[in-house]
Amino acid sequence: MKTFKKGLSVALLLGLGFSAHAQKHVHGEGELLIAQEGNVLQMQFIIPAADALGFEHQAANSSDKNAIEVLAQQLKNSSHAIDIKGQCILQSTENSLAHSHDEHDHHNVEATYNFNCKTPVMGFSVTLFNLMPSLNALNVQWISNTGQGSTEVTRSNPVISWQS
Repeated sequence: MKTFKKGLSVALLLGLGFSAHAQKHVHGEGELLIAQEGNVLQMQFIIPAADALGFEHQAANSSDKNAIEVLAQQLKNSSHAIDIKGQCILQSTENSLAHSHDEHDHHNVEATYNFNCKTPVMGFSVTLFNLMPSLNALNVQWISNTGQGSTEVTRSNPVISWQS
């Protein structure tokens, strides 16, 4: 299964001609990459640390370390990021907060969710805006069972949908 997940990520990145790390780092804006093949749905959020944590530096004190621990725990629950309305079962999640942060400015927090879905997903709502008050928009790119595309979701319009 791990090979399939990696293949799905690579297909998403290559198929859209997109590299998350090559994108401009803009506070208040993040990225959401989505790949769907059959019953498998994978999502990766890439959010500026300033929006996710309130700071971008290495954890300098107990308050910073606590913020990292709290967010890492919250990101383990997919409902803090998206609402798929019970269509899918979370299979695994991973986030970059478990890894030590580089000492460079403008780093991102990444969270990946892998689901097994009863039926193909045609859309969902992003709930991550509730967790991150300074996050205003996500640039979304997807490859689904029905094609590929891109859109932007915002705090005031957090719904993503694609039609067959």
